[in-house]
Amino acid sequence: MFRSVFRSVLVAAGVLALVSPMASPVAAQGMGQNQPPDQWVMNCNTQRGLDCSVSNMIDGGSNNLLGTFLIVSYSAAYTTLSVVADGVGKRASLQVDGNPFISTEICAGGGICSYVQEKSAELLQQMLTGSQIVVQISTQDDNMAGPFQQSLAGFAAQYRQAIAAQQRGR
Repeated sequence: MFRSVFRSVLVAAGVLALVSPMASPVAAQGMGQNQPPDQWVMNCNTQRGLDCSVSNMIDGGSNNLLGTFLIVSYSAAYTTLSVVADGVGKRASLQVDGNPFISTEICAGGGICSYVQEKSAELLQQMLTGSQIVVQISTQDDNMAGPFQQSLAGFAAQYRQAIAAQQRGR
């Protein structure tokens, strides 16, 4: 029960951080509170102009402190990949299959870590053909969260839907 309530509060805080005026516009803007865990979902948001994104709320499982989870999201409008980690991330590292980890320290309030477009494009290409991601987060108190593992099954199909929806909306 506590874990479920704690997760709901963290999801709400993460969503508020994603759409706050101080948040980076490249963050996962369309993330809804009813996002199923461990599943890639396409969502469009018009709060700051049309932005269709593909996102996944990855559950860290019972082996992580307080059931830590994170959100990985790719924005079709901003062509940027972002990671949100319980509102406390200061560095995110993502690995696709056996490729090297790619890290970012571009982290805004609320633990939203965004990759520059060049690194986002590199990760996107790997994710479209890969089978699994591993994400690790360095927190503001210098602890590590993760590794979080997630299948990429369904990512490419949701990405194609997001791109098509983004193009229709222009």
